[in-house]
Amino acid sequence: MIAQQMCGINIIAFYSSTIFVSSGFDQYQALWASWGFGLINFLFAFPALWTIDTFGRRALLLFTFPNMAWTLLTAGLCALIPVHFKIHLGLVALFIYLFAMFYSPGEGPVPFAYSAEVFPLSHREVGMGWAVATCFFWAAILSIFLPLMLVAMSPTGVFCFYAGTNLIALVMIFLWVPETKQRTLEELDYIFAVPTRTHMHYQINKALPYFIQRWVFFNKNAVLEPLYKFDTAGATDKSRIADMHANDLRRAELRKDNSASDENVEKTEKQNEASDEIVEKVRE
Repeated sequence: MIAQQMCGINIIAFYSSTIFVSSGFDQYQALWASWGFGLINFLFAFPALWTIDTFGRRALLLFTFPNMAWTLLTAGLCALIPVHFKIHLGLVALFIYLFAMFYSPGEGPVPFAYSAEVFPLSHREVGMGWAVATCFFWAAILSIFLPLMLVAMSPTGVFCFYAGTNLIALVMIFLWVPETKQRTLEELDYIFAVPTRTHMHYQINKALPYFIQRWVFFNKNAVLEPLYKFDTAGATDKSRIADMHANDLRRAELRKDNSASDENVEKTEKQNEASDEIVEKVRE
């Protein structure tokens, strides 16, 4: 949640018009640029509906944070272009929009989903409350200090500062944040029971060399040893999902059978009651 605020999204959202004006826009242009920023932030959140449980929470964060860093850095450097060049305004707006595009499917929704998974069921309400409170607390702090930062550092300095905090958050996520996609509650308990030191050691000595071999040297034979060993070891995520779907279908069929049998029992009882009434009338 702290990283969500320190990435710089809310200082742009809260002070977008001020930032655009400080970068050389006039008031009218700044308002339209702010509207475009909000629209992009809204539209690019939709891909997370599909990617957060397929691409994964951790993977989304590791992909979007470096991209948020370079887009903010580039936006800050573009602010140094003299205002009388027409390309100045377009480039500043472009890279701020690119920043929003990378933020919305990653750091936007993931912290809220992840915070709900970190805490056990017995403490989930309190834990989630503290997580959201932390988020809004830092949003308030940053919104208070941004005007002072703009005066002391200029828009270029502010953009570069938040580009740096994005890189710091990237390292922290790589070392400390485990993947939780498509995991049951029992598996989540096991994942978060793994010591942080063990997770860091695995990421540095196993995951990082694998990434370099696979995606830098394009070694297709590179294999990543799994950190977690569940009871369903050997089963892929797709096969586990298929098994869960099959179990759901069986349960639905059983419910239908049970409901049908209940209806038959009710009909039989009604027939028995009717026959009893007829017998009583005959006796009378």
